[in-house]
Amino acid sequence: MSEIQITNEKTEPNGNADADPEKWKSVIHGLQQIIDRTEQKLIYFQNRLKRAQFMESPSLRKVRAAEAQVDMHSAQLESLRSELHNLERLQHGGILLRSTTQNELRRIWGWINLPDMRGMLYTQKISFEIFVEDWQRWTEDVETHALSIETHTTRLLLGFMLLRCNADVVVVKFVIIRPGYRARGYGMDALTEAVRYAFEELNAVHITLQVSPDNDAAITCFENVGFQYLGYTDVDVPVYTMGIERSEWENDNPDNPTDEQITSQRLHATLQEFLNQDLRSLEDY
Repeated sequence: MSEIQITNEKTEPNGNADADPEKWKSVIHGLQQIIDRTEQKLIYFQNRLKRAQFMESPSLRKVRAAEAQVDMHSAQLESLRSELHNLERLQHGGILLRSTTQNELRRIWGWINLPDMRGMLYTQKISFEIFVEDWQRWTEDVETHALSIETHTTRLLLGFMLLRCNADVVVVKFVIIRPGYRARGYGMDALTEAVRYAFEELNAVHITLQVSPDNDAAITCFENVGFQYLGYTDVDVPVYTMGIERSEWENDNPDNPTDEQITSQRLHATLQEFLNQDLRSLEDY
């Protein structure tokens, strides 16, 4: 299963960092250069450790120093990549859920048929014609919502989501994020928006989903969004049932801020932190 985000404000041409695409590009490019240099340093010290394995009497002091450098650069690299992904998400302006259009179906069908997605929606590879027939059936069913996951400002198609309404319960049947954008926070963003969509747009009282116990990445994503464990079954295949109640969501969001406010806060805080620094000062990484 895959990923989701939040909706963004329209930026105004006020000269602020978030209003200028070139400033976004500059900050992200600078951070990417720092990541590249950190990767080079990490590889250098990893190679020193490898060479030490073939020495008859390696210097223990030098080996320990190289090990410390590997640990330090590995931790820094993880932190920098996380920050880069956050900036990329903010640059795109958040997630928008909307009805899927027919001209997007072939691309989505290709993602669904990837080997690592088999069994998530279909048990085997399906033809494009079958997928189109299913999509037409979904769009004709008022209780089913076939939704495209799109970035708000750049209009990049990020994925696909299938929701099923049953009285006051919304079930997340399927979510997929396009290759190259997974493990970058978009799944969590998309699920956050799906929860808001279920409670505010569909007037649900509960939102639930099922997940395989061995799908650690999806489980972590659901937990971070706020899904709680509701049950476990292994009648056909072992699955956890997880969910969120409307009252829990409202308690976590007492003032019910708008998506624009949420994205604006993240954008200004994160980007301004980088722009207030000379990127050259980050070379210490």
